[in-house]
Amino acid sequence: MTLLLCVACSKDPSPDTDSASANAPEAGAPTTPRTTGLVKNPIKLSDTADAVKWMDMASTKSPAQIAKEEKLAKDAADAKLAAETKKVHDDKLAADAKLAADAKIAADAKLAADAKALAAAKALEKQKIAAAVQSPPAAPPKAAPVVAQEPILNVITGEQPKFPSRAVRDGVTKGIVTAQLHVETDGRVSKVEIVNATPKKYFDKAVISAALQWKYAPISKPLTTTMEFEFKMAGDGS
Repeated sequence: MTLLLCVACSKDPSPDTDSASANAPEAGAPTTPRTTGLVKNPIKLSDTADAVKWMDMASTKSPAQIAKEEKLAKDAADAKLAAETKKVHDDKLAADAKLAADAKIAADAKLAADAKALAAAKALEKQKIAAAVQSPPAAPPKAAPVVAQEPILNVITGEQPKFPSRAVRDGVTKGIVTAQLHVETDGRVSKVEIVNATPKKYFDKAVISAALQWKYAPISKPLTTTMEFEFKMAGDGS
C-alpha cells in the first residue's frame, strides 16, 4: 500500500505548478506588463463635460496651472469679444457719419439749385418789366401828310409820333389817327385837333405832341391841314 501511494503521488502534478505553467507565456510570445492598480490623478470623464478640460485635469498639471490656463483662455475670449464689439460699434459710427455727410451734400446741392433758379426767375422778371416800360420804336406813318387846301405846305421838319407804352401794356399793336393841324404864317403849328382815332384814347397824345413840333415853310396866311397818322408795332406782320 505504501508503495502504491508513492507512485500515485509522483504521477499527479501539483495544482500550483499546473496553474503556473498554464499562466506562463509561451516561448517567443510578447509579454504584457501587468497593471498595479495605481493611477496618477484618477479623474472620471463623467465629472466634466469638456473633454479637453478632462485631459488637462488627468495630466500632471497642478490645479493652480489649470486655473491659470482657464483664466488666460477666458481673458482671451473676453478680449476677442470686446474687439469684435468695438469693431461693430466703430463700423456703425462710420456708416452714420457717411450717411450724414451724404445728406448734407444733397441738402447743399438742393439749396444751391433753388438759389440759382430763384436768381434766374428774378432776372427774367426784371427783363419783362424793363421791356414793358421801354416803348418800342414807332413805325413811321405810311401815308404822307395830305394837304387839305391850297396853298401846298412844305414840311421842313416833322417828328414822327412814338408808339405809346400804354398801348403796349394793353396789347394794342396798331391804330390810325386823323388830326387837323393849324399852321401859322411862319410855318409853326399852333394847334392840333383830333378828328378821329381808332382805337380811341391810345394814340391821341402821341400825335398832338409830335405834330406841335412840326415846322413848315413860311406861308402867306394861316392854314389848317388834315393829317392821318398810322401806328403799327414793330414786328406786327398784319
